[in-house]
Amino acid sequence: WIGLLSHFAYERSLSDYIAAYPHRLEDGLRPYPSKEVREKIFRDRSRSDVLLLDRGDVPVIVECKQGSPTPDHIRQLVGYLHNLQKEAPEQPRPRGILIHGGARKLSTEMRNEIQRSGFEIEVLQYELSVGFSPCQ
Repeated sequence: WIGLLSHFAYERSLSDYIAAYPHRLEDGLRPYPSKEVREKIFRDRSRSDVLLLDRGDVPVIVECKQGSPTPDHIRQLVGYLHNLQKEAPEQPRPRGILIHGGARKLSTEMRNEIQRSGFEIEVLQYELSVGFSPCQ
């Protein structure tokens, strides 16, 4: 698997999947309107992975990480949330989702960083499953 992981664009593939099937992440999530691409490029040239709207028309920024989540990942997501809020002040306050492939239990440091952010941020772990079946 080590050889495969070095060539597999985990984060990009995960972002593409979420953009194509946002309802799998949360019922009612949908692509952000009038955007031909799934990601948002902000004025400061930073780029979020996926921009969606929830069923209440609240913008949702999804950030995907391959390994375990860190406080730096939360700070990165918070930066995107601030940027979106500045660029679209007429919209409801955005919220964030951090998707990761690491441990299920969050550290106290992670929980504190989320709490300090002032934004609604959810952290979700993804699981990758590969199966093989014989051909008939």
